Amino acid sequence: MATKIVQTVNRISPTVSVAATSNPITLKSGYIRVSTGETGAYIDVGPDPVATVNSYHVPPYSVDVIKDRLAKQQIAGITTGATTVISFAENSGHPFIVGDYVTIENAQPAGINTVHREVTAITDSSITISANTSAITGISANGSTVSRSVKVSALAASSATNISIAEVTQLVSE
Repeated sequence: MATKIVQTVNRISPTVSVAATSNPITLKSGYIRVSTGETGAYIDVGPDPVATVNSYHVPPYSVDVIKDRLAKQQIAGITTGATTVISFAENSGHPFIVGDYVTIENAQPAGINTVHREVTAITDSSITISANTSAITGISANGSTVSRSVKVSALAASSATNISIAEVTQLVSE
């Protein structure tokens, strides 16, 4: 089986006593590939993870693909304020839950696009996120989307190491 890289993420360098955490990953496929070098690592994936010795272990010189829940929806409207309300088209529903972190992409003006903000409330047709957008006006949601985002945290198993992270799609071999 082959994999295709969807996006690369910053390499992280955890130690035995201090976990390192990646930049936010706006999920496109939900398959997160982590690879280790000479030292194995404990891996945790989530909104704001901190890996511990009880987290998932990836052995030295290994590659593992971790599947995470994918959630993405087209935006119908955005209401700015101390928190931001993202509305969806009538009867379209949405896949988000309170506690998810999300990223807004392709909205105008560029300042409304947020990265890794917590979903604090939901209704059948909207979500509220913890982004203060009260100073932003002239919003256009045409062609914009909101997607679930996560981070990867790693803790080295025995000595400092580097962890490479990429989001991939798994292709069926022909």
